[in-house]
Parts: sequence; structure tokens; C-alpha cells
Amino acid sequence: MSVEKKRKHILVVDNDQAAAYLVRGLLEAQGYEAIIASTGEEGYEQAIRFLPDLIITDVVLPGMDGYAMCRMLRQRPATRSLPILMLSQKGDLESKIKGFDTGVDDYLTKPFAPEELRYRVRSLLTRSAPQPQSPTNTRGRIIAFFGAKGGVGKTTLSVNTALALQQTSKSRVALMDTDYYFGNVGVQLNITSRHSILELCDTPVAEIDKEMMDAAMISTKTGLRLLLAPLLPEDAERVTKKLVEHMLKLLAESYDFVVVDCPPNYDDRTLEILEGADIVIMVLTPEIGAFKNASMFFGLSEKINLPTEDVFLLLNRADSEVGIDAHAIEKALKRKVGFSIMSGGRAVVLSVNRGTPMILDQPNHPFSKQIQQLANALIKHKAA
Repeated sequence: MSVEKKRKHILVVDNDQAAAYLVRGLLEAQGYEAIIASTGEEGYEQAIRFLPDLIITDVVLPGMDGYAMCRMLRQRPATRSLPILMLSQKGDLESKIKGFDTGVDDYLTKPFAPEELRYRVRSLLTRSAPQPQSPTNTRGRIIAFFGAKGGVGKTTLSVNTALALQQTSKSRVALMDTDYYFGNVGVQLNITSRHSILELCDTPVAEIDKEMMDAAMISTKTGLRLLLAPLLPEDAERVTKKLVEHMLKLLAESYDFVVVDCPPNYDDRTLEILEGADIVIMVLTPEIGAFKNASMFFGLSEKINLPTEDVFLLLNRADSEVGIDAHAIEKALKRKVGFSIMSGGRAVVLSVNRGTPMILDQPNHPFSKQIQQLANALIKHKAA
């Protein structure tokens, strides 16, 4: 009995229709199946949707160019290892280096001989064939931001810190919005998307794998990966504790850092996050309401046995002229203030309203520099 070999699928991204059909004809003559996309955005979406065995892309594309498309694909776990062959009329060394820097595997200058294209395609597909993998215990670190109450700046800190971790350590970073009623991570990044954790709620938890998780996530322009909360508050209760636990596990297996923006409550989902986190950052402002709630939090943290050395007190807007003195807070809570962030004032408010985080919009602002210091400290904490 003969077994039919599975045909390889190749995505061709080129806005020159004649060139795209020429490449498709050459590929189909070799027994491959070819899909055509005419823009970088379409190519990116097709790659995510179909996960082809190989991508062949031109550099010059309308909208998102080939460089940008490759860079974004390399940020996604599901497409990070897909072989990419870049085509270009530019044969100079600088253009080739730029292509390799974005993550392409091979570079072919136009015009090319059909036989050379066939050889490079065959070579890339052979090299990318699955190899046996050794088991690994590598796990990313989960950093949970918890607010003493609403309005303490927790989400702003979560978003900017996640971006700073990505920039500083060049690591794979995911940001998870777990305020399932009123999540604002997307708002602070000026992102509205139909993709969210809600896409996973109707699937049995045990069946959800990394590819399904990745399909529910979206990317920022920097490559930061987001798992957003549902758009509508009425969908919040569809997210279960078991789903949250499973998502944290998958994210930690796929990313170096997982930053979690927690809601200011203690439901079973939030407790699951706090207990599973490697670092918990309690955010408060120098006011009596936040101070009282922080005291309650530390009482709870002892009951659920959160390691003291992994729970940090972050005093936001620490330079408030009418706020409670940091020393008084430390004395009353019997906890040292681990991090102090001075108010960014009007600049931070404007950045939130524009959906452009301070760490990107004004990297030299004192607020941004303090966020960088926070990210550096988190990277060093219990670093392997």
C-alpha cells in the first residue's frame, strides 16, 4: 500500500501579479501548493492563518514592507521558525544584511534563474524539517501587577514595564490583561481588536495548546504580545479559573516574561494569578484608601503563603505634596517600599489618552527612566 506524501504549502507575497504567478507556476511544477498575497498585511494574516511550510516574499510591498512583515512574524511563537526566502531587486550587501537582520533565512536577487529558486526552496524546506527535541525545563517568569485600589496607575505601569522589559532584555514578553470586566491594556496601546481570551472560552481547557493561544493574541508594533480581556463586561464570567491557570502555564512556556495586569479584587482567578506569579508588585499611591487596602493585601499574602522576598511594594506618584510620607507607609505596613515612581504629571496623562506609552513616546522623560530602572531590577531578581 502506497502512502501519499503531504504536499508542502508555500506562501508567495508579491504585489507584482505577473511575478507572483510566475513563482507560483514554478512551485506548482515541482509539486508544491502555493498561496498568493499581494500586501504585507495580507501576507502576515495568511501566514498566521495557514502556517505555510515556507514563505517567499518581495521586499517592496504596499503598506507594510517585506522587512516589517518578517520582523512581526519572528515575534510570534507559531511563526518564529517558519523559513522565509526574501526576493529583491537590490543585490547590495547592505540590503541583504537588513533582510537577514529581520529574520529571513535566505535572500535571492531578481531576476533569478528558475533552477536557482527551485534549489533554494528545496534547501530551505529540507533544513526546516522537524528534528527531535530534547525536553526542556525552561520557564519564563510571571510578574503580576496588583493595585491597592482602582486609579493607582497599575495598568500604566504594567504596559510601560512590559515594553521596557522587551527593549532592555531583548526578550520575548507577553502582557496579559486579566481585568475581565474593565480591562484597559488595549486602550493604553491604542489597540482595538476582536482577538481576546474570549476566543478560548468555549474550548475545553485541556484541548487548548500554544497555537490556539497564539491565535487569540495580538502584537504591538514593537512585537509585544497581548492577551486582551473581553470587550464586553458581560463576558467576564465566561473566563474560568482553570482557563487562567492554563493560560499562565502556556505563556510561561512560550515567553521569557509574562506581565499580568490584575484587577483590584480577590476572586478565585486573581488568587490563582497571585499564587502562580514569580514576582508580585503591589501598587499603591500615598493616600489613605490605597494604604488601607495595601494593608489588607499583605494580610492576605501571608495567609496564602506568598514568599515575602517575591512581593514588592511600589509607591506610585511618590512625590505627591499632600500624600502620606513613604517612611510612614513603611512603618505602618512593616514593609520596605521596593520601588518609588515619581508622578509623570501631564505627560503621562496625555500619553494614556493618545494610546502611546511613555516608554516609547518619551524615553528620556524622568518617568520613563524610572520604568527602565524597574525593568532592570525585575530582570535581575532571581535571574538564572
